[in-house]
Amino acid sequence: MRHFFTLFLVLSSFTLSAQNQPPTVTIQEVLLDEGNQTLTINYDVTDAESEAVEIFFLVSADGGSNFNINTESATGDVGYPISPGTGKQISWNYAGAITDIGEHQLKIVADDRYEIDIQGMVDQVDSNLLHQRLADIVGVRHYIANLANLNRCRDTIEQSFLNYGLETFRQNFPYSNTTGQNIIGSLKGAVEDDAVVIIDGHYDTVNNSPGADDNGTATIGVLEAARILSQYRFKKTLRFIGFDLEEAGLRGSLYYSQHLPQDETFLGVLNMEMIGYYSEEPNSQEFPTGFNLLYPAAYQAVANNEFRGDFITNVGLQNFQSLSDSFDAAAAQYVPELKVIPITANPNLIPPDLLRSDHSPFWQAGIPALMLTNSSEFRNPYYHTVNDTLGAINFTFMSRVVKAVIATAAELAEPQHSTEATATVQITTGSEHQHHLACTYFVSPNPTGGALNIRFGECAPGRLDVELLNIQGQRLWQVSAQPLMGPLQIPAQDFPAGVYWLRLSDGAFFSTQRIIVQ
Repeated sequence: MRHFFTLFLVLSSFTLSAQNQPPTVTIQEVLLDEGNQTLTINYDVTDAESEAVEIFFLVSADGGSNFNINTESATGDVGYPISPGTGKQISWNYAGAITDIGEHQLKIVADDRYEIDIQGMVDQVDSNLLHQRLADIVGVRHYIANLANLNRCRDTIEQSFLNYGLETFRQNFPYSNTTGQNIIGSLKGAVEDDAVVIIDGHYDTVNNSPGADDNGTATIGVLEAARILSQYRFKKTLRFIGFDLEEAGLRGSLYYSQHLPQDETFLGVLNMEMIGYYSEEPNSQEFPTGFNLLYPAAYQAVANNEFRGDFITNVGLQNFQSLSDSFDAAAAQYVPELKVIPITANPNLIPPDLLRSDHSPFWQAGIPALMLTNSSEFRNPYYHTVNDTLGAINFTFMSRVVKAVIATAAELAEPQHSTEATATVQITTGSEHQHHLACTYFVSPNPTGGALNIRFGECAPGRLDVELLNIQGQRLWQVSAQPLMGPLQIPAQDFPAGVYWLRLSDGAFFSTQRIIVQ
């Protein structure tokens, strides 16, 4: 059976440089030959600078949430270098790659390999904004002592992630007589969405402390990293997490690390644990007993500076030396004014003091992770007290740490100067009784900052229910449409930035597609 699809452009474009525009890709048509299990995609690609581009071809079977179907056998105008022009074609025999019938999303990404300025990302860190946002969450954030403030902080993190267009959800988990909540926001990678870099910090406090440094600084650091990095496109996925109940025994990160998606690979976890206390006073930095014997180089570096607490500690494992080196190198290149003291632990001899934060469960799971810390009570005299307040935070130091985290994460995730186009097709071979929505449709633009346009192709007579759902599955907009009467427009500009699901149904069968509102 052979189907013919004429497609509107579904374009995601983000201009990162006034001097160099990203290429533009337009899918013109898709030919589906189910008898031979082949797809042929005809597309055009333009580039303002007439430079060769790299073309990636990806396929998803879950509404565009994960483009993880193997397309390595695709041939034609795919890979690098591809000259800009019209009439480009990709052919793909999907036998063995597509194993389930149903709806599939096709994506073409065009990248001109223009180098993105990571220093430009780093320089966007705003110390005044850090101060403002930290002031907003300071206060006891404890599930018993002040649940209302804990919930307010949760809402702040979640709403920030949604505002930045991240795929956002709360991961609930049981603890004692309460429910912990990890707040998670993901910026999906354009071409390797199953390779993940995590930036995290816990947002809860002990029951008697306003928790400015512990761990409000990291919470706001995560939000600042999300604010800046979400403006860009990356090859790989960036995930931002506010962990809950760290103070109750790393409960949130333990739960997360024990429920990891099976199809994801974690490139690195950048865990911030108290990043705001700084002192240039001699003897303001202490160490746990025996530290000088285990880590003589780090100890001597601080001793040579009269034990001043004017550095960030990069705590890693020997197994993951490359991640530690990546942070050190990024800090040196992009934030040279930040002093970094690295500590690399032997996995068979890890002192308890190096396991006291949310990086630890990742180590246990064999995942590369760092703890970036000012060393808590070994420097900050207000640790776990009522005096852990805004006035004790050095925002210049905090800004520098956040800059180094952003630089490291950006290099790991690989910024990309690209745009993409998507299309939806139905694979029906495999069951004579398999049904699907008897209507083809094309959506543009996606992502969108205004109205979302739906043009209908070949559709059976009748009415369709068209819905826009938020990421939690709540209906935000609905209309009954007659495809034969012409195009439909959804006022997406009326909704907050974020990820949504477009759902079309004839009452018996339905089709869904992932939508991003900017």
